Amino acid sequence: MSDYLTLSEAGVYAVPVREEDLATAGGGMLLFSPLSGYVAVVERGDVRMLQEVIAGRMSAATLPGAAQLPEGLFAFGREQVLHHYKVPGQGDTLSILPNQKCNFSCSYCYSAKGRSDSELSPEALRAMLRYFIDPARIEPCELNILIAGGGEPMLSWPLISGGLDYAATLAAEHGFKLYIRIITNGSILNEEIIRTLLRHRIRVCVSFEILEELQQMQRGAYQRVHQHIRSLIGRGIIPEIFATITPAGVERMEEMLEAVHQSFPEVKKVNFDPVMDKRLFAGTEDLSAFYSSFTRNYFEAMEAFRDKGLETGNSILEKFSRLRDRFCPGYLCLTAEGTLSLCHKVSSPSDPAYDRYCYGSVTLSGKPDMDQAKFDRLLQYNAAHFSECNDCFARWHCGGGCMACRDHFSEEQFREVCNFHREMLYNLLIRKLKNQHL
Repeated sequence: MSDYLTLSEAGVYAVPVREEDLATAGGGMLLFSPLSGYVAVVERGDVRMLQEVIAGRMSAATLPGAAQLPEGLFAFGREQVLHHYKVPGQGDTLSILPNQKCNFSCSYCYSAKGRSDSELSPEALRAMLRYFIDPARIEPCELNILIAGGGEPMLSWPLISGGLDYAATLAAEHGFKLYIRIITNGSILNEEIIRTLLRHRIRVCVSFEILEELQQMQRGAYQRVHQHIRSLIGRGIIPEIFATITPAGVERMEEMLEAVHQSFPEVKKVNFDPVMDKRLFAGTEDLSAFYSSFTRNYFEAMEAFRDKGLETGNSILEKFSRLRDRFCPGYLCLTAEGTLSLCHKVSSPSDPAYDRYCYGSVTLSGKPDMDQAKFDRLLQYNAAHFSECNDCFARWHCGGGCMACRDHFSEEQFREVCNFHREMLYNLLIRKLKNQHL
């Protein structure tokens, strides 16, 4: 990390401010303490003085603003760090991948090679829900259920509908609240589906490229999906829109938000995530240029629509909203095969990483079979495991990065992913300072 002066052993990082951001920041370095949430701008000389203080060679009283340091820079809140789970099934989130079937052929799909007729059995789904919504496993609280792919979940609607009713019965019986999301390509919708979504207050997320040219090129069925979004809105179901940003659309995020604002003014949030498909990039330089363009265009689009009631989301930035020692804590992800995978991106036996990611399977009689030793090995892949994370100011926000992403990209390419995470966090910190100064 030669580009950054670091005080990382003390949990503090000094990040150079770019020339174009100096007017906003008002200093040469960002002094950032992720464990305390402290961020300020200082001069480079102040950073060198701080290094001397931490090394014991200078008194803290000689530092500018020394009185504020104990309550700011070093006021660590380590108890706020989201640590990875120690035991499988410890958490409050269950991902359900009902099938491996899909009626689309998205150009960048990470699970296309896993397509099959596999569908989760109703018995396995009910058994998993009994385990998950059980006060013997976890005290009554709000539980999160995500229904996604795999394939297109709406192709297994009878299975989903029955599972939703069963989950609601269990939650009412045991005193839990359920927060349920469905991620769909938006191509399948009817009156029965709408009534069920309303009855269970399901949050709907539609994967949609927004601009007709991009949707037709990368996913298809633009008119059908567009009409289904309008139908949902007409019945009071306001979906979020998830757009996967590829090189073809990376310069068009602001245009996408304008299209949503015009066509679906009721929609309050659009999520932009960069594509994870190394086939789309000729080399590492190409990938680096894409991430740079993504960062610039994302924040420009966000700023342009800040006051128009349309929020932009991004899974990387949402990870940054909470300190963590691992990118994800280690999820319960129920696959169409009735197995438990650490990640929804690895859910098919056709995936080379499937056996490595799966640490358990459903049993119809009770608690799922889970391999604790295998789970432990998987969870070792965290920020403490990778030496390159030691001096990185984003380590407590990205937690060492997504394991599936590390597996997908080469080591050289993943360094660009790390650079991308740092760029996103840097931009976030600069904007935080700017808003403080307003």
